[in-house]
Amino acid sequence: MLSATKGFVKWVLPAPVRQAARRGWEELRDWIDTIVFGLEFAVTRNPRPALLIYFGFALGDDLLCTAVLRELRQRGRNRLLMISDHPELFAGNPDADVRPLWHRHSSYNSTVAICRRYARLWGAEFRQPEYAPPTGIDRRKVPARHVIAEMCAAAGIGGSVAIMPYLALTEAEKSAGAWARERLVIQSSGLAARHPAKNKEWFPARFQAVIDALSGEFEFVQLGSSTDPLLRQARDLRGGTRIRDAAAILYHARLFVGLEGFLMHLARAVECPAVIVFGGRVAPWQLGYTCNINLYSEVPCAPCWRTSGCDFDRRCMNEIAVADVVAAIRQMLDRPRNPLVVDRVDVSLSEH
Repeated sequence: MLSATKGFVKWVLPAPVRQAARRGWEELRDWIDTIVFGLEFAVTRNPRPALLIYFGFALGDDLLCTAVLRELRQRGRNRLLMISDHPELFAGNPDADVRPLWHRHSSYNSTVAICRRYARLWGAEFRQPEYAPPTGIDRRKVPARHVIAEMCAAAGIGGSVAIMPYLALTEAEKSAGAWARERLVIQSSGLAARHPAKNKEWFPARFQAVIDALSGEFEFVQLGSSTDPLLRQARDLRGGTRIRDAAAILYHARLFVGLEGFLMHLARAVECPAVIVFGGRVAPWQLGYTCNINLYSEVPCAPCWRTSGCDFDRRCMNEIAVADVVAAIRQMLDRPRNPLVVDRVDVSLSEH
C-alpha cells in the first residue's frame, strides 16, 4: 500500500514540486529536532553543550577531531559535544560527550542545520574544523600547515598545539591485543575508506614484496577491510577487527607499515611507530608525524591534493621502491619503541 501511494505521488506531482515538498519537510523536521535537542538537557538536567564540533563522516577526520577537543579542554573550555557516528573513537575520552548525526535524506545538511540553529537558540557555538575544502571535482585546497593546526584554527584555538590524535584503551582492551607484541602490522590498500582516494595507493604487489623480503625475520599481521587485497605470509585480519580491536593490536605492535589514512592516525593515537608510504598527493608536514618514517616523493607537482586524477601516471608512487620501504622498516626497528616525539605547531588565527 505504501509503495503504491509513493508511486501515485511520483506520477501525479512533477519532480520540482516533489523536491520542494521534501525540502520543506526536511526543514520542518530540522526545526523540531533542534528544539527537542535543546529541551533534552532541561528534562535530564544535564549541562547544555556550550560548543558543538562536527566534521563529517570519515573515521580519520573524526579521530583527528580528538586533537581539537584536547586543545579546547586544556584551554579551559568545557561542555563540549562531538557530533559523530563513530562513538567508539571517543569511548573513555574525557574531553567531550558524543552524540550521533541526525539521519535524513541528507544527514550532513540536516546535522549542520540543527547544530547551527541550536547554537543560535541556546547561546552556544558551532564549529566545523575543515582543513582542505574542495576546490573542484578532484582537488582540494592545499593546507599551508599541518591539518591539525588548521582544524584548531577553525575551532578558534591559537597558540601552541600538539600534533597528535588521542584514543583511550581500557586495560582489558590492551590485554586482548597483547598477542601482537613485536609483530609488524601492514595494510595493502585504503580504497575501502569512506572517501577513497586512488592517489593515496601504493601497490599491493609491492607490499607483498616487502613481506617476502622480511617474513623470515618478522611476523606480519594484515589489518584493513575485507575487500583489501590479501597479503600472503601475514596473519589475515582483514575485516575481522573492530576499530578498538585494531587500536589494541597497534598499541602492542612493533611497527605499522601502510598508507596515509585512518590506520596511520590510529597508530599515532596509540603510540605505535610507523613507516608510511605518502607518495606525493599530500606532504608529511601536512598530515604526517615526524616520529614516523614518511616516504615522500618531492616531484614538481607534489603535494597536489588530487583524489584520483593524475597527469603524470602517479610518478610519485612509482618512484617509491620495495627496497625503500624495507630499508625504512629496518631503520625504524633500530629505534626504541617508545615514547614517540610529539610535534607542536604555533597556530596563528590570522592565517585561517
